[in-house]
Amino acid sequence: MSHPAFGDLLGALALPPVGRSRRVSSNEQPNWNDGNFDSTYLQPGDVLEMPLLEGPGCINHMWFTSHAGGMGELNALTLRIYWDGRAEPGVEAPLGDFFAVGQAPEVVESVPVQVSPSGSLTCYWRMPFARSARITVTNDNPNRGYGLYWQVDWVELPELPEGTGYFHARYRQEYPAVMGRDYLIADLKGTGQYVGTVMSVTNAQDGWFGEGDDFFYIDGEEVPSLQGTGSEDYFNDAWAMRPRPSHWFGQPHWQGWSEGDGGVMYRWHIPDPVRFTRSLKVTMEHKGNAPLSEDAWYIERPDFFSSVAFWYQTGEPAPFGELPGYPERCVPWVTHHLVRTFRRARAEGAARLKVQSTGMFGGRPVLAWEDAQPGDRITLPFTVEEDGRYVARLMGFPGGEGGTGGGFAVEIDGKEAHPAVTFRPSGFSRGYVMPDAMLGTHELTKGEHTLTFRPAAPDARSLGVETLRLLKLPPPAVRSPKTNNEAHFYRIGIGRAVYAYRLAYDELPESLQALHESGLLDARYLNDENGYPLESGGEGGGAEGRFAARSPAPRGGTPSWRGLAPRR
Repeated sequence: MSHPAFGDLLGALALPPVGRSRRVSSNEQPNWNDGNFDSTYLQPGDVLEMPLLEGPGCINHMWFTSHAGGMGELNALTLRIYWDGRAEPGVEAPLGDFFAVGQAPEVVESVPVQVSPSGSLTCYWRMPFARSARITVTNDNPNRGYGLYWQVDWVELPELPEGTGYFHARYRQEYPAVMGRDYLIADLKGTGQYVGTVMSVTNAQDGWFGEGDDFFYIDGEEVPSLQGTGSEDYFNDAWAMRPRPSHWFGQPHWQGWSEGDGGVMYRWHIPDPVRFTRSLKVTMEHKGNAPLSEDAWYIERPDFFSSVAFWYQTGEPAPFGELPGYPERCVPWVTHHLVRTFRRARAEGAARLKVQSTGMFGGRPVLAWEDAQPGDRITLPFTVEEDGRYVARLMGFPGGEGGTGGGFAVEIDGKEAHPAVTFRPSGFSRGYVMPDAMLGTHELTKGEHTLTFRPAAPDARSLGVETLRLLKLPPPAVRSPKTNNEAHFYRIGIGRAVYAYRLAYDELPESLQALHESGLLDARYLNDENGYPLESGGEGGGAEGRFAARSPAPRGGTPSWRGLAPRR
């Protein structure tokens, strides 16, 4: 029976039942009714092969949780689903990326996917199959084993409607994004509907990464008929991003605009699927800005990108490419576990170091420094394998059982890298993912280096440090000479000063120098974007008067302002 009154999820509950409900899970066997060891333990390289689901049927719920979440290593586990005995998986993605959080749990509150702050991973994507569904989870971490709890609910059906599309989710990455071409999210062949994107980015240089447009090339188009206006616009935010989960889109993780910062974004095209009958190519420009748009605006950047594409289609999909191994699909941070320095650490003062277990089930050993006093110091060695420009992050926790009061100053090779690290947990990750601290960007040579800590306040008492992470950065993108892109922001800089001056003095300034002397204009705006001195002055008088600045550069213009708004 079908009727418009029953045409939604709640209405469908009143219809006669079709099919039989089934489940496979990690429930302890054979002690299913009196046991609680309900996880599958996966050693490095182990593959969990779930019981085969024999169709016709449809998966309507999957749930996982793993100690890998507490370690910040969810993507070490790979989820694969093979439809109807095919050799190529329809779903092949790192577990954390499939659930839109990356390596560490964070809250997702969307319709098809939910994640709790403690690392419960739930999805309600509908996944139909005619003959069978084979589900595997592989531990690709060569160095650590994990427990995995899992449930898969499905409905055994008498048949599938003709033309039913199969669910697909596939991963790809570029570390860093390849200059000279847009980042490719998906290149599909067949008939179907594109239903979602998860994207992760780590900044390779300071500034905003997200001016790149999304493009959807439908059925072989040379010019995409779906053209976006910016990366954050595609993920339904504006004026940059911030942590924000919602029903159809969001950013579970977001750190900032500095080198080494990053985030994870998702958008589900469930209310607005992108339909294709022959092919679909989905790309995203990797363009952005320098910290000051006057220095570089809308310029291609070498940031680190990865993504998962989600779609339904009939027939077998075109090859998507090989999934990299876990070390290769991690953003190439070099991780120094500081417990390894325990025997070589130098302590100055009465306080001494000890090794202490923390995190989920004590699975994260740290170096703990307790009862530190003013004037005490500890110095830990670390090694760099090659010369380069590195961004550094320090992972740790408050130390001891009761946390810490004040912070600890951090030095790299005797130079201050952070004035007062506290490692106070923040946001949804409290208690599960240990906080980290940005230590800035450093030119490091091959060989031995030092990491030093000292109390930065009289009440700084205890500290725990786990890892020092270093990311070697590619050469930053620059633009020289600058173009009209940067000139636009020079004009805005002058315009906002003219606007403020007119509000303050009820007249237009006589010159750029007068604006500068008033304190409203930085000295950089006395020249144009390429350093040519600007000639300035008033034009006309009264309410219609304008303030103009002329550039003597080739193709230089003469913009003017009335001072009624920051823009001309």
